[in-house]
Amino acid sequence: MNENVEIERRFLVDGRNDKPWQGGEYLEIQQYYLSEVTYENGEVTWRNQTLVKDNRDLGDVRTWRIRHQIDKKGTTIILTTKGKRTGATATEFEWNLPFQLYEKLNFEGLPTVVKTRYLWNGDDGLLWEVDEFEESLSGLVIAEVELEREDQHVTLPSWAGLELTHLKGWSNAALAEMLTQA
Repeated sequence: MNENVEIERRFLVDGRNDKPWQGGEYLEIQQYYLSEVTYENGEVTWRNQTLVKDNRDLGDVRTWRIRHQIDKKGTTIILTTKGKRTGATATEFEWNLPFQLYEKLNFEGLPTVVKTRYLWNGDDGLLWEVDEFEESLSGLVIAEVELEREDQHVTLPSWAGLELTHLKGWSNAALAEMLTQA
């Protein structure tokens, strides 16, 4: 499979009952969605700051974000760009950023989501990422599972509800943008 392709199915979760995904490994995440990012001559630039240098053909990417995540190993800063989703598939590129660069950036007023991501292994051996959103999205729980191919069999956990994979407006970027406009 192409390393720059993400195939995932997403589901709404009713978080009012038991939460079997909790108790294991988790990450604390804050994601900032960037606009007016340029990619020229192999440089990704935002607000006159070069974020990364990469000469790959990124294709028609549309969404840019910087993720600040904390897990048991420490803090990681990741720049991600994604292309248009077709079905459950989208182009995705990621780069680790130095913390010193992250500290110099001003994210004030940007579309943002804050969440705790729990990692849960399904009965079929697939890894589920269950996001419990915080702040303005508190109470929202979305689970996603990454696949090798779109037609791959998935054993759905009992707590997986409405499938969001093909529904517009349920991406993290769309949710963050909605909150910014509210």
